[in-house]
Amino acid sequence: MPLKITLLVGGRSTEHDASLHGYHHVLNELRKEPDRVSVESVFYVDRTGRAHVFAHGPWPESQKELCGGEVLPLTAAAELLRANDSFVFSLLHGNEGEDGGWQGLAEVLGIRGNFGPTLASALGMNKYLQASLAAALLPGLRTPRSALVRTESFDALRVLQEVGPGPLVVKPNRMGASLLASCLHDPTEQALARVIAEVAPYDSQVLVQELVRGREYSCSLYWEEGGFVDLPVVEVVSQGFFGHEEKHMQGRARIELCDENPTAKVIRDYSQSLFEATEVATFARCDFLVREGETYFLEINTLPGLMSGSIFPMALAAVGRTITDLVVAAADDYNSRPARDKVKEYSISH
Repeated sequence: MPLKITLLVGGRSTEHDASLHGYHHVLNELRKEPDRVSVESVFYVDRTGRAHVFAHGPWPESQKELCGGEVLPLTAAAELLRANDSFVFSLLHGNEGEDGGWQGLAEVLGIRGNFGPTLASALGMNKYLQASLAAALLPGLRTPRSALVRTESFDALRVLQEVGPGPLVVKPNRMGASLLASCLHDPTEQALARVIAEVAPYDSQVLVQELVRGREYSCSLYWEEGGFVDLPVVEVVSQGFFGHEEKHMQGRARIELCDENPTAKVIRDYSQSLFEATEVATFARCDFLVREGETYFLEINTLPGLMSGSIFPMALAAVGRTITDLVVAAADDYNSRPARDKVKEYSISH
């Protein structure tokens, strides 16, 4: 009997487009194994937060088609997801997708899906806090010199002094896809203030970090049948800064599968330890820089991109796994998590 699933895509998020690209790839991959997985419905959340529900195929492909279907308020759509007997595979990226919002909603309403624990997702969308936690949990792991800036009030000179000399990377603290991330090779107070102002409408927190010149690596993580499947670590070869355009424009960066070596083992060990400590659900991806034998943690992504050119599908394919395997593993992971009794009465005498 095939696993019944609902695909949840789009979202009121700056990463809406990444979700749509991932949806197209995932849908095409699932069609290859209809005996294992059956898509029962598609829920598209548009950029305003309304849901467009498709209860039967043919499944929408284009943006115009996705805006068809039965239109429901998000509250009604969430209740319908709860009542469905299919497993929800969420492809909602970024804000209101993988930042704890939908994870909390799924927990409260009892929606079966790959949402995972709220805390892991919330940390996964806060680069400053996750790096602080990673450094505290994992002795030997370093993080770039950093300053967290509140956009409504900051002293550019103080920030420059706090982070120290040299080129800087400036990026939103709570956004993904390297959106609005920039590199200041010759940072000045005026240049820093300008890029922070560009981020401010989208995130009131900005992370300012030293530019660590080293080799960049990414480790995909995949939990299947109670244990990790060791996916290959990849090296990201770019022109010194792996920003939004380098990630999403063909030819701007090269992704190379790494042979097993001491560096790859260290990176995988760090990644798996962090995955388990924060109880991430089923899959994730961790990014690192290595300079002169020292490993620097950049971030963990609790819903890595599933587009055709993304790192995670590439790593899956390298060990003979498919997107269908991932969806089935996500359902198995959900079913295997122990239920938590949330009701306990007690008396209070004063």
